[in-house]
Amino acid sequence: MLAMAQVNYINFLREEEGLSINSLANRLGINWRTAKKYGDREDWSPEIKKRIKRYPILGPYLDIIEAWLTEDLSRKRKQRHTNIRIYQRLRDECGYTGGVRTVTGYVSKRKKALAQDEKKTYSELIHPGGEAQVDFGTTEVIYDGKWLQVKYLVMSFPYSNGAFLVVLPRENITCFLEGLKQLFTLAGGVPRKLWFDNLSAAVVKIKGHGERDLTEMFQRFKLHYRFEAVFCNPRAGYEKGNVENKVGTSRRNWFVPIPVMTSWKQINQEMRQKAEEAMEKEHYKHNQSVRSLWEEEQTKLLELPRDSFEVVCFETTKLDKYGKIHLDQERLQVPGGSAQQLVSLKIYWDRLEVLNETYETLATLPRPFSLKQQEIDWMQELKQVLHKPKAVPYTMVYSALPETLKRYLSVTDLPHRKRRMGCLIQWLGDGYHVDQITIALDHISTGLWGEEGIVYQELYRTIRPEAPDYLEESYTPSNLRDYEPALDAYNALMGGRS
Repeated sequence: MLAMAQVNYINFLREEEGLSINSLANRLGINWRTAKKYGDREDWSPEIKKRIKRYPILGPYLDIIEAWLTEDLSRKRKQRHTNIRIYQRLRDECGYTGGVRTVTGYVSKRKKALAQDEKKTYSELIHPGGEAQVDFGTTEVIYDGKWLQVKYLVMSFPYSNGAFLVVLPRENITCFLEGLKQLFTLAGGVPRKLWFDNLSAAVVKIKGHGERDLTEMFQRFKLHYRFEAVFCNPRAGYEKGNVENKVGTSRRNWFVPIPVMTSWKQINQEMRQKAEEAMEKEHYKHNQSVRSLWEEEQTKLLELPRDSFEVVCFETTKLDKYGKIHLDQERLQVPGGSAQQLVSLKIYWDRLEVLNETYETLATLPRPFSLKQQEIDWMQELKQVLHKPKAVPYTMVYSALPETLKRYLSVTDLPHRKRRMGCLIQWLGDGYHVDQITIALDHISTGLWGEEGIVYQELYRTIRPEAPDYLEESYTPSNLRDYEPALDAYNALMGGRS
């Protein structure tokens, strides 16, 4: 770098004397590039030079770190290197002897830079009316007094922002296609084009140039309802961003508070009602309701076919030596079946029909889904609201309780309600289950629910049915057990007051 005096002299020779670049270089004995840089420079504003941080110890390992971080971009987040893990590998595998903070600080900055490079600006996909996007979500409901993990299939319409939802037990082919059938019925028609992920229920193999090998049943379903299927590129969820948002907003709004499910039909009727209510909201972009746009879009849907598609899979198998069938990791007894009998199965999303060799129906059984259930910690849930008796009817734990226990806690007197909650917690702490407490209260008239001793006796009878209707006691003399005292003498002593 030249001193300022040298720069001034070069500028003088170039401007005042009119020397060429080569003449400047020859006279001053400098490279012609240096002479041109300073002789022809026009902008002399002060420059802030970017500080280059040097890593004298870490420097030889930067390429290794870069390779690991680049590989991580194609991995799931839970399987990517943490900053400390990179330090440990450099130390153990590569002989790095520097400090941990040097490594973690560099890796943290480099991850941020790579994340910025990965960010892309995507133009919003414009969907004309009559097109929809489909995606699955996962949530929890309360079923049979337990937490139950379920799936829900959402179909959203980007043009109007309308959406419909169906709750299902799984994401398999029969649940997926049955869910689509129900969604088409809710919408009153079939979208002309449907956007999907590459879910295994529809896609067998992803090929080049956007081509897919589809499952046979999905192809049949698509032909039956005459829609065009569009599959997003792998790891490109933004291509169906409308339904991605709907999956999240429905989980936060339609499933909060956590609903109590008594049947698939009941929970889906609730979801239909919530979809209708959401139609009344104003569109996020247009100054009109979602329903007004939906009614316009609905006219662009394809008509539903006269006959609905029968979503069923066929299998041939044998009953085991006990006359049972093996399906979905469960064993089911087949009434009328015999050991080692050859049978055909018609497998629907919620049931299966067992047919004999002549295709006569032996039995129709509920499909044995191995659903993920978890016990509710009733005592802990009740303790959380023990000191808020006024709020109890609005809590999740109250909605999940059996009807008998709801009536037990529905007294209007708040101290009385709190006392009853304390009794429930005490009984649970004594080892009685919610079902046992319900049975005990059902055996007692509601007028005696406040008599804790009677309730305890009835609770005992739930685990010891042979217990007597009342407990004998031998302390009172037999001649006094039925004695009724005359209280007139006492009334006279109190001046006639009773």
